[in-house]
Amino acid sequence: MFKFCLICTPRSGSFYVQRYIHKTFAIEFGSEWFGRVKEIHYDKLKSSPVDIDHSVNENLLTNDEITKRLVYLKNYKPSFIIKCMPFQLSNTIERNNISWDGSQEISSKIMRNFSLIYLRNRDILSQFCFDVISKKQDYIKRNFTSYNPDIRQIPLENSITATKEHFKHFMWRQKYVEVFKARNHKEEPTIFWEDFVLDPDKEMYKIEEHYGIRGMYYEKNKRDIIPHPDYSKIFTNYDEIKRWIG
Repeated sequence: MFKFCLICTPRSGSFYVQRYIHKTFAIEFGSEWFGRVKEIHYDKLKSSPVDIDHSVNENLLTNDEITKRLVYLKNYKPSFIIKCMPFQLSNTIERNNISWDGSQEISSKIMRNFSLIYLRNRDILSQFCFDVISKKQDYIKRNFTSYNPDIRQIPLENSITATKEHFKHFMWRQKYVEVFKARNHKEEPTIFWEDFVLDPDKEMYKIEEHYGIRGMYYEKNKRDIIPHPDYSKIFTNYDEIKRWIG
């Protein structure tokens, strides 16, 4: 029995990676289990989106709800894969102003209940731009970030300007997950998004080798990945964004 959790950051391609792990190893799919954007139904691993504005830190979960979700998974028998951004675990009504170290301790304590797989992006520029446009979309239709190509739209040219405030918040989340990994990494596999796009099976072999689980590699399990658009045409300050990243 495997209780896998994919450790990721926002707009990292985690949906595609998590889905492929689910298909390759024939385990259940638990989505973004600890996030405020999902309602958990406590019926197998079923969840549904919550129609809230992701661009504001509102509609937070309670400590009790985080605990309830954790206990449910601890007692859940079939093998599964969920995903989690560790900073979600202390972003609750009661802990909203917790210290950095206090937050990291909570994240570490909760994640010890899972077999971890890390996801990293080398192309931070594209990841940041995707994060920005995700905050500019219709938050019910998700028209800029939907994984359905019939719904996904590309923003108009020169229609979006990124702010330094958003960039600082984005990098805070990146740093949080980097520190979490530095504190907790015990040689668990790290999936690189760019390598996954080129050869998803090769990235799955890392999971096989580390956890001793056998994968089933069928073409039907693969899904076309919607590529990044040309962000230099979408953002009015694209060159400035590149300077922020360095």
